Amino acid sequence: MVSKSEETDIGVASSFESDAQPARKENAWIRFMTTLKWYPKDMPSEEKSLILKLDLSILIFGCLSFFTKYLDQQSLTNAYVSGMKEELHLFGNEINYLTATFWASYCTFMIPACYFLTHYPANLILPILEVGWGLSTFGLAWAPNVKTVYAMRFFTGIFECCSFTGTIYVIGSWYKPTEVGRRVALFFISSPLGTMFAGYLQAAAYKNLNGAHGLSGWRWLFIVDAIITLPIALLGFFVFPDVPSRKKPRFLTESDHLFAQKRIAGKTAPPQLRVSRSIFRRVFSRWHWYLFVAQWSIMDQNFLPSSSPFSLYLKANSHIYSVVRINTLPTIATAVSVVAAVTCGIVADKTGRFWLPSYVVTLPVIVGCALLVAWNVGESGRLAGFILTGFEGALSPLTMGWATVTMAGDAEERAVVTASMNAIGQGIMAGTQVVQYAATDAPRFKGGFVSNLSTSVVQLVLISVILWLSSRDKRKVHGEVEVGPSNRSR
Repeated sequence: MVSKSEETDIGVASSFESDAQPARKENAWIRFMTTLKWYPKDMPSEEKSLILKLDLSILIFGCLSFFTKYLDQQSLTNAYVSGMKEELHLFGNEINYLTATFWASYCTFMIPACYFLTHYPANLILPILEVGWGLSTFGLAWAPNVKTVYAMRFFTGIFECCSFTGTIYVIGSWYKPTEVGRRVALFFISSPLGTMFAGYLQAAAYKNLNGAHGLSGWRWLFIVDAIITLPIALLGFFVFPDVPSRKKPRFLTESDHLFAQKRIAGKTAPPQLRVSRSIFRRVFSRWHWYLFVAQWSIMDQNFLPSSSPFSLYLKANSHIYSVVRINTLPTIATAVSVVAAVTCGIVADKTGRFWLPSYVVTLPVIVGCALLVAWNVGESGRLAGFILTGFEGALSPLTMGWATVTMAGDAEERAVVTASMNAIGQGIMAGTQVVQYAATDAPRFKGGFVSNLSTSVVQLVLISVILWLSSRDKRKVHGEVEVGPSNRSR
């Protein structure tokens, strides 16, 4: 039996095929990706070709951009543990305050920036902002004192404010809900890859460039970051698209663009032409804002142990670990995040159940936090605790994908809620990490570990509540055609 949504999909594809030339022969890459089930086997060749173009344009720039964002963020921690602390006289909790300065500007500007992104060309705004953060990162290489570092981190936060949710917004505007999960996951893994690469890059800079031209290795790290970032920003001007309801991207033909609009008609709402006065009523009268913001905020808390605290733990045990190992060991937790995120994104798309992998990956996080709370589990046990919390990385694309699909029918609400999730969650995390993971408490962050054990349990509760509410909403529209791939619970 074919559902109404499936009948619509078949009709759109058939209409496109009747207008197009005879079905083209699939190239080797499309055949390979079909074998891997990235594209459904029964999808028309013309549709696969269109999605390949979208993947190459949106995901290449989006992933590279997000990669540089996290390369920059992690580089501050790597620089701190590789000589910056001593050279600029950063003592006490200075690294926590520098991080908080970045998050303060990042979170303050995020919600308005992402809302107005629904009314202005994303293909210009996002690359322009990337140029800005490339230049501010470059400025860190020449910082003579901590005041300059504060200023550069503040401006970097402004320039990076809508890189994440802005790209998620564009992904949600071009793809069907059944295609969002794995692409958000692929986009997300750029962040742990950037974190991982930053560790190896700092290790290489410290080993090979330290002292070159009179500059310390940590300064060379920021120079290399900028050299990587600026060309990616320029690439964005040529390949990244705006939303499908506005200007045709240069990489699509007129027929491609028309088909792209047809395939998401009734599934993903286009942005309104004018700023809506009802946006606040729509956002705050629905449960989406409250529950997804709460879930994201909890997730941000649970993400903490595998990031800077892991590096600070290793730094405090520098009698055991070399500078190279201090920079590279945290990449194991990052690798866990990458594998878990991609696997969970595919499962979410295939099953339509974002809640299922969300439950599964929360369990090892609870185990990891429990090991860190216990503490007297040996060096291997503590390392295992930090690494297991890396599974939390899968919750980011799962939660953002779940929110994107749930609010596919309202582009403005989707932009405001996803931006609020990131802004509020990161804002809370920026404040709490100073208390929970103060650098002076290293290597044992007892309060932070206990707190994260508690919030990882709360995470399971929130997943259950979101599942119940989304299932209730589906029952309310009993028998009606709704925005989304099916009536399966997500």
